[in-house]
Order: sequence, then structure tokens, then C-alpha cells
Amino acid sequence: MKKPPFFALFVVALIVPSAWADYSGIVFADRNANGIHDPGEVPVAGVVVSDGLHAVKTDKNGRYVLPGHEGERFLFMTVPDGCKAYPFYRKIEDGKEQYDFALLPNKKGTPGKEHSFLHITDTEIFNTGEHEDWVNGLREYAEKTGASFVIHTGDICYEKGLKEHINLMNTGNFPCPVYYCIGNHDLVAGKYGEEVFENVYGPTFYSFDSGSTHYIVTPMLGGDRKPGYTKEDVYRWMKNDLALVPKGKPVIVFNHDILTTGDQFKYGIGKGEEIDLNAHNLKAWIYGHWHINHMRFQGEVFTMCTGTVDKGGIDHSTAAFRDIHVDVEGYPSSNLRYAYLDRAVHVASVQNGKSPLSKNGSLTVLVNAYHAGSPTKGVTCSLTVDGKKLPEVALSRRTDWNWSAEVPMPAGAAGKKVQLRTRVDFGHGLTVDAEENFICTPFAANPVRTGKPWNNLLGNPEHSGTVPGAPLPPYELAWVSNIGANVYMASPVVREDKVYVAAMDEDLKGRSGIYALDARTGELLWRYPTRNSVKNTIVLDGDTVLAQDSDGYLYAIHGKTGMLRWEKKLNVKDVPGLIEGLVADKGIVYAGSGRGLTACSVKDGKELWKNSGWDQREGTTTTMSLGNGVLISGSQWQALFGNDAATGKLLWKIDRDGLRNRGASAAIHGDKAYITSQDGLFVLETATGNVLNHVKLPVSVDVTSTPLVTDQEIIFGSARDGLIALDRETLTEKWRHAPGDALVYTAPYTRKVSATIETSPVLAGDATVLATASDGSLTALDRKSGNVLWKAMTGAPFLSSPAISGNAVFVADFSGNVYALTPVAGK
Repeated sequence: MKKPPFFALFVVALIVPSAWADYSGIVFADRNANGIHDPGEVPVAGVVVSDGLHAVKTDKNGRYVLPGHEGERFLFMTVPDGCKAYPFYRKIEDGKEQYDFALLPNKKGTPGKEHSFLHITDTEIFNTGEHEDWVNGLREYAEKTGASFVIHTGDICYEKGLKEHINLMNTGNFPCPVYYCIGNHDLVAGKYGEEVFENVYGPTFYSFDSGSTHYIVTPMLGGDRKPGYTKEDVYRWMKNDLALVPKGKPVIVFNHDILTTGDQFKYGIGKGEEIDLNAHNLKAWIYGHWHINHMRFQGEVFTMCTGTVDKGGIDHSTAAFRDIHVDVEGYPSSNLRYAYLDRAVHVASVQNGKSPLSKNGSLTVLVNAYHAGSPTKGVTCSLTVDGKKLPEVALSRRTDWNWSAEVPMPAGAAGKKVQLRTRVDFGHGLTVDAEENFICTPFAANPVRTGKPWNNLLGNPEHSGTVPGAPLPPYELAWVSNIGANVYMASPVVREDKVYVAAMDEDLKGRSGIYALDARTGELLWRYPTRNSVKNTIVLDGDTVLAQDSDGYLYAIHGKTGMLRWEKKLNVKDVPGLIEGLVADKGIVYAGSGRGLTACSVKDGKELWKNSGWDQREGTTTTMSLGNGVLISGSQWQALFGNDAATGKLLWKIDRDGLRNRGASAAIHGDKAYITSQDGLFVLETATGNVLNHVKLPVSVDVTSTPLVTDQEIIFGSARDGLIALDRETLTEKWRHAPGDALVYTAPYTRKVSATIETSPVLAGDATVLATASDGSLTALDRKSGNVLWKAMTGAPFLSSPAISGNAVFVADFSGNVYALTPVAGK
């Protein structure tokens, strides 16, 4: 009988026990999956087995012998491509010298070819009941996409988490092998720091093969407790492991943290002893620890950090896992996947029963669709106009969340009733249907007329959509356009007839940049590509658009032409990456963070001063605030700082009462600054940083929301409880507005259910507050009562704030949709 391919590499042989080996055994194909080498089960040649120092290959009879060493605790094998083992290691027992290893076929593998795997990290579990949703989504995704394995790069976390996490996901209850790294919070009390980890997960350093690539798992060298292993132990083993890897075979390393931020990846112990991983064809270093989504090339090595899959990241990164595809030459590419979402489908181009025709008479159909458990394979739509059915149309993918089509419409469609049916195919027989009934509105029925420039978080009491003292009238969609990239915390800015938005690219596929749209039509006028993601505030100074990317480059772009005027590399850290927002005023732009915080001339980029008073730390979403000659900025988990805007001199620093841990920005009014942090609202003296008032709140405000300060209220977002208004005089709660559960969790350590508002509310006229939220809503609220006046829903979260100019409101959702809304005719 012909044997299946899995067994084709194996050679049948008798087991010949070694009389002299300290440890010996056989690696075999476990045909009945019982873990025991039964008669007739085929030994496997060429498998690497290690004792944690030495590494040898099994001979033609599937045998290995190892001498052992002083620090030995495990024997483990390098699981071959196309196989899985549960477990892949054996704990050394006193008096026992024979250890056999069973191999099973990994049906999800693609032996010797390209493959994919899933990366998660820093789950830090405390209650397993909070994790079923994301784990089930991850398991479904691994099953449906054929992932070769899942890797968790550490911080599982603490003794309770270490003991419980294995029940959530392991090689036995997942459709593919599951591997674990040890993180700094996985080194806990015991005989040695890794004792609990080893008892549950096995060795802290090991290797395995998948496709054409050799993977090495390395441990965190320090943490909450001192480990029993040393860097020398890891180095000695790794050197022996790599000595058995064929020359030129691609190598990818996993660790809880990054090895270096430079281009040379050398793992050494001094005294001339080091491993040049670049020379071993290192393709990627994949890590966690920072709770961020961050990718960059370091020379020819791709470094990838994934944020936390179960909660918002330290720098407000999305709760996500990473699907990493590795080609036959070992080059990785990424698709970041957002956790928790369950078959979310929404037609974004229909708002409140209406949808506008475009200038050429077609109908723009935009569908936001996402399912954590599988990629979206396709979207189709069919329209019935005034009772007449039009041909079915296939939508094109615009972003990971959005699909679009321009559907030709019959003459006279304006004003007619339209039925739109959409079908979203999530693959493997999973489809979701949605239906919208609406009226087609003619192009420019309520034309956009821009007015004063909007340069972030400006109040607009002269907003032409209002009359003094009156709430904002109902608004409807004037146009919607997708830029083809995700929009994070960079809110739109407006000047004359242009709307500028900035895009991020968590997969580093060339989609990040600055985009200029025609404010009247939504037509894309130009795009300037940036090296990496622009995640936060962009600004205008005259006709210059200024932005900084996460690699630390500052760009000055001509607003009319999209041509680069100048660029400058700021002296900021490569990790965690620069995600702060900048500010500009009177020909000076303030950019960067820490000792890379720099004031530059907008005209030519000339450096005017550089901060020397404080250092950069964990990633923070603070946008700098400027007022009364003081530049207010901050660093996550460190402090809030005030620098002299003219000289850069550090004027003051506050690191107490919760102000060291915050991502929000200060709203400066006169000689006072208003800011939220952790669970408090602070009123500061701008010039000195003195705390004039501190109100402890019953909610977490660890969000990026800058307070809106009116003559009677202070209004801001929260991590779990929506929008909150305090009475400005008494600082007591006046009203609260709770949106729905966030579609994606971003506020640090928030999980479902969280009514998150990361964005900053803005004032339209003198009676209406506009707020966007993570549930995908844009809401107009009465300033005094908090009552909802009108609402638009998009099906993708808002992480950027509204912009107002002339008679229009502009917003950009996470899927890359930019919306222009104007007052309903006659209202």
C-alpha cells in the first residue's frame, strides 16, 4: 500500500540502545497518535534533538544520543516542517535515560513551501472568562486560513495567568501547533524565575521548522524574578542549533523584546563570542513587550511588534493579532487582524435614509465589513431603483475593512426610492446579507462651502450651519470617499477647498501618507507617501501641511501641489516609535518627543531649538498644546512637561497624582490648562504647572480625548463610559452620553464591553457638541443637556475627531472613509 507523503521521509530501522549515552531515544511517526512508539511506527531521520546545550540530528535509524550538561532540565526536538508534536519536549527525570519523541503530521502546514502563522503577545490574563471571544476568533481564523502555527511572545502573565492560559490555547485544542515565549512578567517566584513557566510550557528556548524557514524561540533575559538561565546558556545553545541549520536557510527569531534597534543583529556574550544573525540569513525579529503595533526594516531585517490581542495597547494600539505570511525564501509580510469582531457589516454610504449621487451621476457604495475569524473574501451588491432591478455589482477592496463600487444609475434617479442589498462573503460558506432602503439625493443638493481654516480642535461659534443659541440642524451626507488606507488619530484639517487626512499602515505595505481631497466633491487631489504610519495630529501653517511618521521623520508638504518642501529626521527612539501629534504656530512647528522634541522653521526646516530636559519613554498619543508661550507635552508612564516655546527650556514637570500615565492632550484657555489623566481631571496653571484643581472621577479617562472647554462645561471622552460633561464652575457631572460598545479596543487595558471615546469633542456654533466614538458613530448633542440631536453610523470605529469649516462637518473613520456632511436643505 502506498504511504502518505508524511511518511515518505522516514526510514524503518530497529532501535539499537546506546550503552554509553547519558540520554538517548528515538524520534518516530506516531501513526495512532498515542505518544508511544508502537511496533511498525516509522523512525524519523535528520531531526535535531537538544539537551539545552548540545544539539544533534537523529541518524538514519531515527536515533539520537546526547551527553547532557550541568544545567539540563529538558530534552527537546526541533519539530520538522510539516509536523507537529504535543509535546515537543521531555522533562528530564532522575534515573531515566531513554526519551522518545512522537511526530504527527501538521495538516495545516505546507511542507517546504510558503506558509503563514499567527502572532499574539502580552495577553496578561487574570480571568480566563474574559478571553473566550478573542480566543475563539483566533482559533477560527487559524482553522479557516490554514495557519501553520501560533506563537505567543510572552507576558502571559504572573503565576495565575501562566497556569490558566495553557487551557485557553495549546496544540491540543487548536488546529495547529501553539508555541510560547517567556516574558518579563512570566518570571515569577519559585526556585528560579522560570520554574512555573517550565512546569506548564516546557523549555524557555528552543527551535522548530516550518516551510523553508528555521524559527528560534529565545527567552527574556530579565524580569520580575531572576531567571535560572543566563545569556551565555542561550548563546551556547543557539550556536549549536544554528550549526545544524543548512547554509542559506532563512531564520526568524521570536523574543518577548527586540534585540537591537540597529541594523546588525548580533547575539553575544563578549570576549569575542557572538553570533552574527545577519550572516545566518535572519529575515525577521518578532516581539511584543511594548503593547504596540509597530513594524520597520532594520537594514534587511524586518522587525515586527504586535500589540495586545485582548485589550487596548499602552500607546492605544488596536487589540489585534498578526497574520504573518512567509514566502519560500523566508521573507515575511503582515496582515494585522482586529480581535473580537463578529460578522460586522454596515453600508457606510447610506446615512439616515439618504445617499448622494456623485458628480457623474453614479452612486458610491461603500461597505464596512469585518470578521475576526476570517478574512473578507468578497462583497457584492444589487440595487432596485424605483422598482427596477439593476445588475449585480462586485465591490473592490479598499482597505482591510472597506469595500467600494461606483454604480451607474439610470437617468432621473435623484429623488427616487432605492433598495440596496449587499452580500458579504467571509469564506467557508459564511455570508452575511444586509439591506438598506433610501432616497437618492442629487449631487450638490446641499453643497459644501468651506470657510475658516480648521487646524485641529478649534471651536467654531460662527459655524454657518447654526444660528446663535440654536442647536445644529439635521445634517446629511454630501459625499463620502475612501482613501485606500486606514485613518487613526490624525483628524482632518481644512483649508480653502481642500481637506487633508493622514493614513497609517500597520503592515508597512506602502499605504501610509498624507492625502488631499477636494472638499466639494471628495475627489482625491494628491497623495504624498511617508516612510511609515502617520498616526496622530497633522497641522497646517499657511499653505504648508506638516506631519510626522512613526519612524521619526517630519514632513513639510505644499498644500496645493502635494510636493515635498523639506523633511527632517528627528532624534527620537526607533522603538516604541513616534505616534505623538505635533503643533505649529506663526511659522514654527514643534515636533518629536523626549530629546527629539524640536522646534523647526516651517519655511525651511531649520532647527531652532531641541529639548534637553526630559527623555522619551513608552509610546503616548499626546498631541502637544501651545499657549501663553508654553509648549505642553508628555511621555507615557513618566510625566507631563512644560517647555518654553521660544527657547525649549524645561519650565516644569508633573509626575504625581496620576499625571504620569496619560495619553490625552491639554486644552489651554488663557492662563489655565485642562487635561484628563487616568481617573482625574486637572486644571493647571500654564506658566508654572501648578495644579489648581484636581477632581477624581468615577471613570477611567485614559484616552486621547482633549477636553472641550465652553463657558459652562468641560466635556471629554472616557475609556469605558462614553462622553462626560462637567459643570465648569463646580466640576460636578452635568450629563453623560454613552455610545455603543467599541468595535475595536484601543484605550490601554480596555476590553469588551467598553463605550470608548478616544476622540475630542468639538463645538459647532455655541449650542452643539459633535463627538465621534469607537462604536462608529458621529453624534450631535445639545451642549447643555447632552441630548442627542442627530446621529450617523458608519460601521467602523472613529479614532479621529471631527473638523468643521463653513457649513460642513468632515470626519474620517478607521476604514479610510472620509465623510462630508452639510445641513439638510431647508433646515
